Amino acid sequence: MPTPIDAQTRPRFLVLDGVDGCGKSTQSERLVKHLKAVTGRGVQHLREPGTTPVGEALRNLLLNADVDLQPEVEVMLFLAARRTLLHDRVEPALARGEWVVCERFHGSTFAYQGIAGGVGGMRTLELCRDLAGSPKPDLELILDLPLPEALGRRGLAGDRIENQGSEYHLHVAEGFRQYLAVEPNARRVDASGDPTAVEARVWQELCRGC
Repeated sequence: MPTPIDAQTRPRFLVLDGVDGCGKSTQSERLVKHLKAVTGRGVQHLREPGTTPVGEALRNLLLNADVDLQPEVEVMLFLAARRTLLHDRVEPALARGEWVVCERFHGSTFAYQGIAGGVGGMRTLELCRDLAGSPKPDLELILDLPLPEALGRRGLAGDRIENQGSEYHLHVAEGFRQYLAVEPNARRVDASGDPTAVEARVWQELCRGC
């Protein structure tokens, strides 16, 4: 049975991840609000890459449609942003007794650069763990939504990665399925249907994981 989360629950480092358009931002916002209400603690809502000055600068570079980057270079830039985020925001928040909810983490690098980009899933994951492995997320929830529905939710592509073709994004979706098989702390959440129903599934999986 899932364990209820309340003010006595140890704060966790949580990740919501998945293909573009799966609902990460919506569900992260709902999860942050819910955690604040039931725990009475601070909750940090982070996005990756981003949040820190270094992360935001690298985000602008990584998503710039006018820039051509090799997948291996993408991995290094994402990990530079992630290491900075862990040091500057995640570690201090956990030390203060706050929860952390982060949009995207190692699963995205595994799926986008490792599988779709051809760097290699396990090679990419080893780099993630070596260069940005601590603190490690307590739970990574992969929001699983059929790709056509996710792309429909997303709307028109805007950044360099979104502009990749349909075959690329099919490989990304497959990458997340593979990630679920190799990362013990990653769990699938059905992201189809009404956002309130998805929110309930996210919360149920979180309670089960805590």
